[in-house]
Amino acid sequence: MMPHEENAMGEVIQFPHRDGTEQTDGQVVRAVAERISPEETTAAEGGKSTELVQRQRAIPPALVGKEAVKFTARHLYYLGGGAWDTVAATYARWTGRDIDARIAAAQAAGDHGTAAQLSAQRNESRRLFVERIKVFGELLVKAPKFFAATGLLVAAITLIVAIIAQIQPGGLTFATVWTGLFEALAVGFDWVAWAASWAPWAGVALLVGVLIKGYNTRRNRQGVPAFLAAPGSGAQDVEITPSVVVSALQRCGIPALRRAIERMDEHQRAAMLSPIKLAGCGVELDVTLPSSGDTTATTEQVRAKRRAIAEGLGRHEHEVFITSAEAARTVRLWIADPGALDEPIGESPLVSDGFDKADIFSGKAPWGVTLRGEAFLLKLWQCHLLITGLSNQGKTAALRALLVWLLLDASVEIHLADLKGVGDYNMFKDLVTTYIAGPSDTHVASATDMVEWAVYVMNNRIEELEANADKYPNGITAELSRNPNSGFHPIILVVDEAQVAYECPAKDEHGNPYGGSKANSRFFNAVRKIQNQGRAVNVTFWQGTQDPTNENLPIRARNGAHIRASLVVATESQSRMALGDAAVDAGGAAPHELRQGRDKGVLVVKDADNTIETVRTHFIDGATAELITERARTLRAGTTRTRAAEPEQRDLLADVAEVLGDEDKVKATDVVARLRKLAPRYQPYELLNADKLKDQLDAEGVKVTKAGVLTVYAERVRQALAARGGGSDDE
Repeated sequence: MMPHEENAMGEVIQFPHRDGTEQTDGQVVRAVAERISPEETTAAEGGKSTELVQRQRAIPPALVGKEAVKFTARHLYYLGGGAWDTVAATYARWTGRDIDARIAAAQAAGDHGTAAQLSAQRNESRRLFVERIKVFGELLVKAPKFFAATGLLVAAITLIVAIIAQIQPGGLTFATVWTGLFEALAVGFDWVAWAASWAPWAGVALLVGVLIKGYNTRRNRQGVPAFLAAPGSGAQDVEITPSVVVSALQRCGIPALRRAIERMDEHQRAAMLSPIKLAGCGVELDVTLPSSGDTTATTEQVRAKRRAIAEGLGRHEHEVFITSAEAARTVRLWIADPGALDEPIGESPLVSDGFDKADIFSGKAPWGVTLRGEAFLLKLWQCHLLITGLSNQGKTAALRALLVWLLLDASVEIHLADLKGVGDYNMFKDLVTTYIAGPSDTHVASATDMVEWAVYVMNNRIEELEANADKYPNGITAELSRNPNSGFHPIILVVDEAQVAYECPAKDEHGNPYGGSKANSRFFNAVRKIQNQGRAVNVTFWQGTQDPTNENLPIRARNGAHIRASLVVATESQSRMALGDAAVDAGGAAPHELRQGRDKGVLVVKDADNTIETVRTHFIDGATAELITERARTLRAGTTRTRAAEPEQRDLLADVAEVLGDEDKVKATDVVARLRKLAPRYQPYELLNADKLKDQLDAEGVKVTKAGVLTVYAERVRQALAARGGGSDDE
């Protein structure tokens, strides 16, 4: 069967030239325009059937109108995009960002000599820029003096000339000399006024020139989305062949690789490459790097030359992905069809009315599609999750897409804290057990209480397992988790915009900070405990953060996640924070190479099996999420969960009196140790030290004095208890 496509009218158009037959391009084009097959065109031209020629018809008006709209939109895109490119390039030159980008590329490629030269060039440019500013400032100061001196000089010369003219008989008079000067000045001012009147038109001409330059640049490189591309410029016109790949590698700028390829014959070059396979909206192949004897090209060097390789393949940089393959000294190339990554991927399977139930234990959440066009399904049971990236790149939508799937499993209990609080999760209010929305310190305190409550539940579950080991020989299984009466159902805590909590400066009534990553930081320590032990008892923690740093996403908190996903980030160091060093070094993960603003919703994901994929996530907007949650409400009807088991509240004075026993005085450090032994899982006591104990007892009216060391006196504690109880006999 011949290759074919459908035109705008839904009719099948065959292309025999792809299948090896001898019709010319002119015949095919004319056949499309006349809506008859190329065979019929050939027959008509040979005189075999004049009846076929009479059946030729014009292009339908609807098709003409569609192409006209695309033509207009395409050239408007060239104009606007070209203007933006020109402005961006000018800004990069003025600010030195172009040199910074070249320095980063040289450092990534290990070319430290070039990086040093570029750094020196950048520093010299900045020095010259500062000097120009200084010179300009000096000119501004000296200009008035210069013009004043020039005016005085002209006046003096004119005066002398006028006096001489007055003395000479029959010549110019004093008055005529001055009159001539003023007339000359008037003519000069007229010229200035004329030039000023043309200044706006000069500005318009400059703007038009900029627009034309940008337009031509965009048009020449066909920088336009696929749905606006001109006919004949699509993927079918670009073919990835072994010779094209080898040529791109040879010219990518790695001397060792170039020399090695030059010494190869055709058979050796072909042996470098695996078969080129179709993979989604592109092709995929493995490249085994050759050795050139004394020097050898590395996989890191090849990954650093992504842009050069992409250009050699006739692609944009974002259309080529280079990762490390399983075999040694081998990189894997995935090459997209031109413009394919700018096309939509289709709606989520969850949108279908037939998808009315999920199963966290045996199922996987449909999150999007991989670059190969395969559905990306994510295992979520007993997995901590982290998703991060720059602002406004689709983090909340990606996280919400997973939550919508979770809500379709009635066994899952969700506690949600949205520390942005602009309504992104409003449709979940009546479906989650805890709902917190807002960015204030009060909301952070509530989110901290929520996570600490989960720590309390986790500890209770661990104690239950330890106390009844015979009852649970296999730990918490899927069957046990599904039982609503077992007390071991999945509990998932979700904190979006978690950086607000990590950076919160507020402290509780005992002086313990909510934010930070120190030993007494409440939010961080609760997260750390859940990440350490929560998975085993079905308590997991999900967090979404923005623009990661070591301060707003502590190392321990990010390394504790089983699933780590990143949208576009600014730098390679942020990619390492998001996904880990191993994912970047060995797996080739590079979310910093995604296009900000253009790749919204595109994630680089490292799942619990350490598999790394670039995923284009399904976008589920608020209205669609509301429709899906209606199914969840129906599914969860009659299922009501509350935070019934709350952390215990203890009386510090009573506990101190109990641990003092019959002793008259005890060192404060020993009192702290006894309190922790008395209530080993009580969070406030875990954060306690001698100084904090002193402050808290002072607040209760118990004075802790220092006799070499801080010491707690039993008599003072008993007096405070008696005073609080009104002096009753019971106290």
